[in-house]
Formats: sequence, structure tokens, C-alpha cells
Amino acid sequence: MSNILKVTTPPTGYDNNAINKQTTSQQAENMSVKNPVDPSRVVRADGRNQANNQQDAAQKGVSAESNFGNFVQSLRDLPKLEDIMTKMIFSGMANVVESGISKGTAAEIQALFRSLNMSPEELADFVKSQMAGANRMQGPLFDMLRQVMDEATTVELKAGILDFLKKYNDMSSGKHLLQNIKDGLKEMEGYMFRNDREGLQRLAARLRPYSMQANVTNSQLLKGEIIPYLGRYISETRDMGKIRDLISLLALNTSRYENGNVNNVVQAFLKLMDFPAFQKHFEGMTAAELKAMFQNVDFDRAAGKMPWADNLINIIQAGIKGEAGVENREAFMNIMKAILVNESVYMPVMHAMIPAVLNGVPMFAEMWIDPDEESGNPGSKEKGIKLLIKFDLKDVGFFDMMMYYEKGKMDMLIHYPEELKDHESDIRNGIRKIMAKNNLELEYLAVEQGKESIPVSAAFPKIFERRNSINVTI
Repeated sequence: MSNILKVTTPPTGYDNNAINKQTTSQQAENMSVKNPVDPSRVVRADGRNQANNQQDAAQKGVSAESNFGNFVQSLRDLPKLEDIMTKMIFSGMANVVESGISKGTAAEIQALFRSLNMSPEELADFVKSQMAGANRMQGPLFDMLRQVMDEATTVELKAGILDFLKKYNDMSSGKHLLQNIKDGLKEMEGYMFRNDREGLQRLAARLRPYSMQANVTNSQLLKGEIIPYLGRYISETRDMGKIRDLISLLALNTSRYENGNVNNVVQAFLKLMDFPAFQKHFEGMTAAELKAMFQNVDFDRAAGKMPWADNLINIIQAGIKGEAGVENREAFMNIMKAILVNESVYMPVMHAMIPAVLNGVPMFAEMWIDPDEESGNPGSKEKGIKLLIKFDLKDVGFFDMMMYYEKGKMDMLIHYPEELKDHESDIRNGIRKIMAKNNLELEYLAVEQGKESIPVSAAFPKIFERRNSINVTI
């Protein structure tokens, strides 16, 4: 196994989002280089020039006005999530508590930290559940779908599979979408005159609680009565304010909610049976069996939903509204933006964040995982798992870890904090013992003092490769 870590320095001005794509000959020249990072070449954010950034983007073929260009811009401009989260977690959110928060938010903070107290053994289960929730499309069905995608030779088959996955994603998000719809309607009431508000309340009250069976009825009510009612309200009042934005969001959520009807998902799957390459993997599966399987799935449990996540979301919502102090509002806005960027459709790797209080020591970690990383050997089709892990332990320091796993073999790069410079040999020996204990062959290990944090885009070159896909502006 070659040195697969392949961390490359991003071009100037894109240290958080873009990397130089190497040619095959350049990759071959770099195969023997075992030290993947040259910290002296990493350009820090405080030295960037906006004009140069736009020029670099143009040279890379990225339109600054496109959706992907906006994603690239967001990656570069956002403060790092770990910088904000560590300050809050290490202090027990003392700055939020001292700002005079509401009793409800104080209770959420207490509940959050109670759920984050754990032992090393509990941390392992916590991480596993987080990673399970990072990918809702898992299990034998989706394993076979990935195999069909790899084997597919026609654009039509691939498009059909993607259409099915889109409908499945909307179906699995149905409960969340319906709640968003109800919350949006409730918010609209605050922008309407009393008689119109009461009319909307009567319509919204007819929405049935979430269930797969209620999807058709709710969709018909939304499309046939609620949205037309709001349209007439805008036409009569000429209201050009916030309510128009809320109606646009309602239309989008309604479209997704209807698209996720279980019958639509089943029909999308059955259409794929027309392709022999698909049929050979799923021959014999009927519409009734597929529908019954979907109806028995607990999507909240499958997504790895945990109480701590709900607590954190509620705290973030309160913080954005200013309930945790006006001085903290920007920090909560940055947390929300960073989470959304990491979950963007343009982010080609899985992301998870791990807050914990480990045996009384607060820590915060982020993980990025590519389960389909190519081996890097010219002409090879071998794939493995590539990980970038960043974690900060209170009173210990910040660590960067890059790993690549393939067929029982591991490549690893570790950057440790300056405070541990006298313990490098202990770190090295400890890592080797951990690998041996887990029956892993440590083929390459680099342990060095970290002076610069490894940019996510430098660890995963495929992030910037999306520039070659359809790149539109809305």
C-alpha cells in the first residue's frame, strides 16, 4: 500500500476549501514522499487577498456566482467550528449562562452536559452511533445499490438510482419536513392581519400528525388549500415582507414532503427493474415487500438521533434568537453556518462532530470520512477508508490525525500539541500498541509536532473536484 495520505497544500487563498489537483505524473513523483505536510507552505487566513482569491477561483474554473462557488466561498470565510465549540464546552458554556439566559435554555445546557459525561468505553459507542447517523443510507439494500452504481454502464440506470435515492431521502425526512411546515405556518401567523391569521389557523389545524399514511392527505391540503390561501393573501395585501420568504420555503418543503410519499419511492424502485443490471441483484422483490420494509423503519433511530443533539439544536436556536445574550449571537450563527456547510450537498465526505466530557475532561472532535478513497496506485481500483480527525482536549491541546485503512493495513499521520514535544516517543509507542491490539498492521506512521492545522480540502482533494460537475446559479 502506497502512502495514501497525500496531503497537498491548497492554493493561496483557499487553505480551507480547495487544493491543487495533481496530474498522474505528479502523483507518481510524490509516491515516495512520506511527510505529507509542509507547514511552511500553508497560507493562513489573515494574509488573504480577496482579489487574488477571485482570480484563483477563476483559474480553477469556479464561477464566484455559482452554487458551488458559494460553497467554496463559505468554506473559506467561515470561522472554524472547533474554535467556537471548544470555548463553549471547555467553559461549560459559562459565557452563555452569565449572559442571563432563560430557564429553558439553562435546563437545556444542564441536560446537554449530563449526556456528554462518559467513560472511554462509552465514548467508543458514542462515536459509532454518530457515524451511523451520518449516513442514513446504510444496510444491505444500499450496499447493493452502490454495487449496481459501480457496475452501471448507462446514464439512464444511474439517473434512475439517484431519483430513487432522492425520493427515499425525502421519505426518511418526512417527519422533520412536516414539523418544518407546521413551524413555518405558525411563524406566518405573526405577519398576518387577525381575520387572515384565523383563517390560516383553521387550515393548519387540519394537518394530520406525521405518519406515512397521512402523507397524501396532508399534501393535498397543503397544495389545494393552504398554499392557494396564502397566495390570495399576498395578492390582496401586496405584502412584500418576510411572509413571502416563508411561503417560498413552505412550497419547497411541501414539494419534498410530497415527493417522499412511500408509494412514489416504491414506484421509483420498480422502474429500475426494467434494467437487467439492476434486476439481477433485486430479482423477486415485490412492491408489497418493499413498502412493508419502509413502513417498519424507525427513521429517527436509523439516523442515530440522540438527546444531546436535540439539546444542542435547542441551545443554538435560542442563541441565534438572542436569548443567550446578544454578545453570543454571532458565535451561535457561526456554529449553525459551519454545520450546514459541512453537511452541504457539495461536501463529498461524511462529517461528524463529537463533543464529550471524558472522565471529567472536556473535549471536542470533528471527523471527516471518505469510505471510498482510491488507493492512489496508478491503474489500481482498490479502495479504502480515509479519515481526518481533529480533536482538542482541555489542558492537553489540539491534535490532527489522518488515517488511511485498506485490507487490515493502516497509514497514519499525527500532529500533536507543542506541550507534548517531550513525549513523542511515548505517543509513537502507544499508537503501535493500539494498532497491534486491534490486529492492524501499521505500514506507515508519522508523528510530529503540529504547527499548522491540516485543511479539510487538503486532506480530501475530491472536495474541489466538484467544479467539474454541473455548476449552476439560481
